[in-house]
Amino acid sequence: MKRHIYILIFGLTLGLIACNSSADKQAKYENKSVSVDSIKKTETQNETASVKDLREDCVRGQAEPIIKKTVFPNTKFILQPDSLTAIETVNFDNGDKLTIRNWGCEYYVLTFRFETSRFQADTKAMKYWYVTTYRILKEMQKGIDAPVEIEKGLQALNSHISKNVFDLKLQTEIDFAGDEIREFITVEQIEKLTDNKFAITVSFTTGPL
Repeated sequence: MKRHIYILIFGLTLGLIACNSSADKQAKYENKSVSVDSIKKTETQNETASVKDLREDCVRGQAEPIIKKTVFPNTKFILQPDSLTAIETVNFDNGDKLTIRNWGCEYYVLTFRFETSRFQADTKAMKYWYVTTYRILKEMQKGIDAPVEIEKGLQALNSHISKNVFDLKLQTEIDFAGDEIREFITVEQIEKLTDNKFAITVSFTTGPL
């Protein structure tokens, strides 16, 4: 009889331990879930607040398309989450690609990145790439409608090439317009992507606004 009582008590004890263990695990899981959800919610709120602050603090307005689809129909415009920046891409029939980053806050900046197989040379051949940059932008000009004086920028670029043919450098800010608000063009970078494909990055900048 005593043996049966001991067995019964022992069984009840194990059952209570198992229940408590399961309850503890569930409580920990629920606390962890609440914690993760709270963190995600806080991060989302902070991100939203930051984007809102950025939008309110910026002098420039929301980015808009600058490519005329009647000229370059294979074009896509995507406004970014900050509602200020945009990425516009143009795919050409010959396989070349143009990516335009419309960005800035105190400054209004259009950064053009051309990926091309039409032009090939050593990335240090500055005269070649400056002339190529001018040539590509000249070809694109008819399909661009932007609040930037592209033609004046190209004239300044061409003049700069002529005057500094043996001393051309990347990252040089070439002024082209603006008495009150500065405007300049900059050949930013030349990259070799593959054996026969290169990337040219050039920016038109206006500001400070």
